[in-house]
Parts: sequence; C-alpha cells; structure tokens
Amino acid sequence: MNFTNAIVRFMLALGFAVLLTAGLAHARVAPPTAKSFLASIYQAYIGNSAQSAKGIALDDADAIRRYFSPGLASLILDDNLAAGRPGNAIVLGNDPFVGRESWDIKDLSVEVKEIGAKAIGTVSFTNFGKPEKVVVELLKVGADWRIAEIKWGPLTLRSIYRRKWQAALDGSPVVK
Repeated sequence: MNFTNAIVRFMLALGFAVLLTAGLAHARVAPPTAKSFLASIYQAYIGNSAQSAKGIALDDADAIRRYFSPGLASLILDDNLAAGRPGNAIVLGNDPFVGRESWDIKDLSVEVKEIGAKAIGTVSFTNFGKPEKVVVELLKVGADWRIAEIKWGPLTLRSIYRRKWQAALDGSPVVK
C-alpha cells in the first residue's frame, strides 16, 4: 500500500510539474511600455556613430514597420521605393531618431507621458558636447507602441515629407 501511495504521489507531482511548465511556456510576456520602447531605441545611439553607436538600422520594410506607425511607415517606405531600395531614402538624409547623419551621444534621458493610446516622449542628451532634445509622439498600435512623429527643434519628420510632396506637386526640387 505504501508503494502504491508513493507512485500516486509521484504521478500527481509529475502531472503538476508538467502543467506548471506548460502554463509558463504559454504565459504572455507583457508588451513594452511607451517609455521602455523609446528608451530601447535611444540606447542604441549612446556613444559615437563612427565607432560603436550604430543606432537603429532601417534597412528593410519590417524594421521600418517595427518602429513607426502605419501612416509614417508608409511615407518612409514610399521614399525608400523612390530611391530604389530600403535604407536609401531621398528625402530623409539623416537618421530619423536623432535628426543627424553622425552623433556622439552622452547623458541620455528619456521621459514619457502616456495619455491613453498616445504618448509624448522627450529624449534629452548631449551630442558632441551640446545639449539636444527630441520630442517623439507615440501611438499604440495593437499592444505595441509605434512612433507617429519625431520633432527636432522646428523640424518634424512629417513636415519633411510634406515638403517633398508639395514640391512634387509644384514641380520644384525638394529642399532638405
């Protein structure tokens, strides 16, 4: 009788362990917050772009869609298509996250204020020893956050594309 009880206990424990393991394997990982999404982007920019801080590669459509809202991703992809391949944009000559072609970023600070399915992020840092600030508008797309707009001082990412399309309508050259 003792041997039978021991086997029953062992089988129950084994069954419980299997169920627990299966439950953990299917557990959902919580989606990132707006702040963690934005901070993960800008962490790739700490340091010098000529050395180890390569930033975020936007060299294919999936990468662009991973970071930008559907509307903004479409503008970037159309620009890439006009250039002939992703990562080789005509309008956007600089890195969209920092608004520059090269950088040497230190003292990074990311602050985010969430307002429902939208958020405003303020990214502050020193770049080549000078203080800079980038304001990023975020939009929740499903469970994930995406960038809907980036502002570097008076310029915005969408305004650069608006100028491109206005110039195309007017027949004048695009001024960056």
